[in-house]
Amino acid sequence: MRGTCRVGFNPVSQKPRAIHLKAAGELGYIPNRAAQQLRKASRESVAVITASTSNSYYLDLMAGIQHALKPANWTVVVADVAVDGVYESLLEDRIVRRLIESRTAGVISTLTLKPENTKLFANWDIPVVFVDSSPPANAANFPSVTTDNYNASLLVGQHLAEHGYKDWTFLVYPTKWSTRFDRERGIRDAARLHNARVDVIECDNDSEAAYEALGVHLSKSKPVPQVLIAGNNPLLLGALKLLRHVNAE
Repeated sequence: MRGTCRVGFNPVSQKPRAIHLKAAGELGYIPNRAAQQLRKASRESVAVITASTSNSYYLDLMAGIQHALKPANWTVVVADVAVDGVYESLLEDRIVRRLIESRTAGVISTLTLKPENTKLFANWDIPVVFVDSSPPANAANFPSVTTDNYNASLLVGQHLAEHGYKDWTFLVYPTKWSTRFDRERGIRDAARLHNARVDVIECDNDSEAAYEALGVHLSKSKPVPQVLIAGNNPLLLGALKLLRHVNAE
């Protein structure tokens, strides 16, 4: 059912239209907008699904992707599923649907997509590569490019312990971002290895959320942490802003 479908066009009445839409949904049909607009479907664009473009890491990543694709005259389309650091499940669904409608040539995702969306891409023969994130548990065959977050976190803990710091606070984003697991596991294991104490504070993946979460933590009669470990740049910026205010007072 990948051909032209007249669902949604007059003179189809509401009742038959509802039946057609239900059948289309059950079959996983997604209309080809390019064909409907009498344009040749382009397979010369790659979509980058990112999670908060406020993180400068993602901006550097996208610049690298654009540089790599430039010789082939391919274009890069960027879609943010976590505007201002807040992930939206329905937004992910809409973005995936639009990318399939436009028949994008491939997808690079910086966060773990929902299993059903990963399956949709596979059904439509659109390759997906996960970068700095893992594929869903039931889609382990999808390629991914990641760093060794666990051992990196162990080294961070070792470095802190060697300098005599044994009271740590780890400010981190939600588990929707799969890098959270190994980073937190590494920090916790390092704390056990070096007899350090670690508090873990979770917040949304943006600087304002980090500012508020750390502020609430310190308001509970807790001293300013001896060491603050931030999960990424936006959280670090929010934490530094809060600590400057605390010191000013």
